[in-house]
Amino acid sequence: MKRMFRTLGVVMALVMAAPVIANAASDTSPSVEKATEKTVNFAIEKMTCAMCPITVRKAMEKVDGVLSVVTDFETRSAVVVFDPSKTTEAAIARASEDAGYPAIPEKPHASK
Repeated sequence: MKRMFRTLGVVMALVMAAPVIANAASDTSPSVEKATEKTVNFAIEKMTCAMCPITVRKAMEKVDGVLSVVTDFETRSAVVVFDPSKTTEAAIARASEDAGYPAIPEKPHASK
């Protein structure tokens, strides 16, 4: 009887530890995932109404490799996060231009 409880205790400990062990084995570091992402700001021309940013966003989101697009009518801009192994700034800009809104990648400002 004592042996059965000891065996049951070991089995229960293994069952309870299994999810923790499995999660640790499959854990991917967020910094590794972020290394495959690139963020670019685009100046968007010809945006004249509240529907324009929606059209630009939808056009850019259709590009394979684009992870997110945030457009802003007031600043006439778009911030795009994408996977550089799947697409380029030029391809994203071309998608916006094909929708009627030329997009110009903004160069990052040098920090002083």
